[in-house]
Amino acid sequence: MKVLVAYESRGGTTKKAAEAIGSAASVEGNDVVIKAIREVSDNDVNAADVIFAGSWVKGLVVVGVGATPHALKAIASWPSLAGKRAASFCTYHVSPKGTLGQIDGALKARGAAVVGERSFHHNEPEAGAATFARDVLATVEV
Repeated sequence: MKVLVAYESRGGTTKKAAEAIGSAASVEGNDVVIKAIREVSDNDVNAADVIFAGSWVKGLVVVGVGATPHALKAIASWPSLAGKRAASFCTYHVSPKGTLGQIDGALKARGAAVVGERSFHHNEPEAGAATFARDVLATVEV
């Protein structure tokens, strides 16, 4: 199965989460591509059977908390995700609030079936990534 892990990272924490998700997916024998969301091409999206899309959480505790506008804009520019499974993830300092819902909404707007979501605290961006990846991949029939 072909897996795309796309992430928006500012300080490297979300990249670490993405790499942990990708590593877990590759251990399962999948062909995995891990890219910063700004580097994802239409070919990457079209080739993927399942997509993980992630962002760091922007905002000030209660004001403006959510996915980065750049991540949401990038997902909105992708080709159709009809027939693809997708999952959202984010890294946060205080609370992810509605970040996962925003990413889910962007993925669904492109036609994806969202089958999982996970938030990772900035102190432990890899914690739970393997279970998350396995659970999402288990929903995809090959």
